Amino acid sequence: MNVAISELRHPKAGNPSSQYVYRDTGGTPVLVANRFDRGGDKFFIPFDLVANDWKAPEHRPLYRLNDLVAANEDRAVIVTEGEKCADALAALGFVATTTYGGAQAPHKSDLSALNGRNVYVWPDKDEPGQRYAEKLCATLHREFGTLPKIIPTSDLALRSVTYGNESREPSNARNVTYGKGWDAADAVAAGWTVGNVNTLLKLATPYEGDSTKDTPEIAPPTPANDNDAPELFDGMDLWHTPEGKPYASVKRGDDSAPWETFALESAAFKRLLAHAAYQTSGKVPPVAKLDDQVRQMIGEALFEGDRREVFTRIGRGPDTLGTESIVLDLGRPDWSTVHITSDGWSIRNGAVHRKTAPRFKRAPSMAPLPVPIKSTAGIDLLRPFVNVATDDDFRLMVGWLMGCLRAKGPYPLLIMTGEQGSAKSTTSKVLRALVDPSTLATRSFPSDERDLVIAAQGAHVLAFDNLSKVKPSMADALCRLATGGGFATRKLHSDADEVLFDATRPVILNGIPDLAERADLSDRAISLHLPTISTTDRAFETDFWAEFEDAQPLILAALLDAASHALASVADVTLKERPRMADFARWVTAAEPALGWTQGAFLTAYAANRKEAAEVALDGNAVASCILTLVRERGAWRGTSTDLITHLRILYPALTESAEGFPRQAAPFGAELRRVTPLLRAHGVEVAHLREGKDRRRVVSVSQRENREGA
Repeated sequence: MNVAISELRHPKAGNPSSQYVYRDTGGTPVLVANRFDRGGDKFFIPFDLVANDWKAPEHRPLYRLNDLVAANEDRAVIVTEGEKCADALAALGFVATTTYGGAQAPHKSDLSALNGRNVYVWPDKDEPGQRYAEKLCATLHREFGTLPKIIPTSDLALRSVTYGNESREPSNARNVTYGKGWDAADAVAAGWTVGNVNTLLKLATPYEGDSTKDTPEIAPPTPANDNDAPELFDGMDLWHTPEGKPYASVKRGDDSAPWETFALESAAFKRLLAHAAYQTSGKVPPVAKLDDQVRQMIGEALFEGDRREVFTRIGRGPDTLGTESIVLDLGRPDWSTVHITSDGWSIRNGAVHRKTAPRFKRAPSMAPLPVPIKSTAGIDLLRPFVNVATDDDFRLMVGWLMGCLRAKGPYPLLIMTGEQGSAKSTTSKVLRALVDPSTLATRSFPSDERDLVIAAQGAHVLAFDNLSKVKPSMADALCRLATGGGFATRKLHSDADEVLFDATRPVILNGIPDLAERADLSDRAISLHLPTISTTDRAFETDFWAEFEDAQPLILAALLDAASHALASVADVTLKERPRMADFARWVTAAEPALGWTQGAFLTAYAANRKEAAEVALDGNAVASCILTLVRERGAWRGTSTDLITHLRILYPALTESAEGFPRQAAPFGAELRRVTPLLRAHGVEVAHLREGKDRRRVVSVSQRENREGA
């Protein structure tokens, strides 16, 4: 801004008689509405403070925008026809605003701040004022699905506010009329109080449009299929994800009803639409009409709707102060959520529609979490319900749960092995029930990557039961699911369109044998061996789950307390050594005080577990075992991959017998050798892939590391 607002002088009109300053959300002045009075007439000339020019900017904020966005989203917003009226109502304590340009140009203002708000429009008492109200309401309804209410300005309505009901009116009150153009500023000047204004607000009626008027510029276009779907709900917000998937958030019922989110392409939304139409008209609409309605909504969501992320069970969003927070969808019918910040956690009502609130999708299999109950008992309440061998194993299990409460990955896999009767399945169900319960608590492992992606789209936590082995291709998919990496597949019945899935998920695997045989999988996992439970120590299942149901709200609250503490202190945590899952380790370390652990207790247990898992992966990998034995028994070796394969098969026929565990071809052998190189390096063996000679022949060199620690 190059000029003081009070010193503005128009080159032809001169000094303004009054000025109204429009500000952005942060309170910075961006536009001045300058009023000039000439010969009993008034006119306005705008000054763009950003462009430093006497013209209206293309982006016009609402008047008193900074006050509007700072106000509680539950408060009503009164939109007047001029700045003077908005200021008069604001002086009484109301949230009031207006658009620049008066009755002629409400559609040129950025109205997004009114999305999801309870809007009342107070027009001037004249024909232009009524057109202004209708035009503004039509724009809000078309762009945001908002259904504003128009405040009546008839003499009868205004008299009823001023004098009360007819039995209390003075004898001459029935002859009182209000002049043309009478507005909110006139009401305040006449002595109206907060109570008078509230009484008038109660008389406001929802905008319904008027198809009999020839005003195509203010009415939303009517499609050929007579799509009345937006009127079937009490509120609707169409939007899309960054991946281009269309969604709708709808409200069914009064103000106490929750906002629910549906994928527009889902069968569930089409069923909801059909039911809403039946409730409204008493008839089920034809399938063709439903399809047309859904297609129109999809277009609006993709090309006109806001772009937002969609979450499953765990989301993130700013709290009231604008800082990062974690949001947990309780999965309950009221769509309530738990908001976790660095100051604590609180439960919020799903009926309140906030623009910045995260949107959650729900799969049919999602089960509700209990309402958490604050307690001083702490996380040790969980100990009787999980089968662990040591305190360190319990810390690792709780640490994995804490990782599940992070708003984004990476997430370590939790792999639990043990004999029959070690409560692997029960422990899996307990852990999942604390963060992402499902009607299908555990499931069999999918046969291919596509089925794994489908499972991941419908849940935050995946729990797979009773595995015997993890195929190499599925191990790669699990690694991507744990640390991040996109999945892509062709859309059904389409050769061109792809379905993209780019997300991370916490995963539980359990089985009798060691499942993390591959080095890259073990490097991303917490592996626990559960002890066998004797027949005398087994609990009755009905008693066990009844006791867990009582403790579950308290255990969940303890996890939420720890997550809040982690949010407050994670930025101050430094790790001397950063493992593969460094962000996860840092997060759990930040939560240690709230969990009652000594500083560094989790990291010590985590490092020991990773070392043990690496040993298991080494012992279970034929290529790594052969290379390690070769170097220890015969020293360094150098040659092509083909020569190395032949050499190892001659020396160690028992280890190389399986073609699945020991690749016969150079390319897959080289890939497996690169995969186990970190394991070999930890045992003092260096592997190098080189090129030699004029023909740049590929060779492999394996040797003992000279600087091996402890050597």
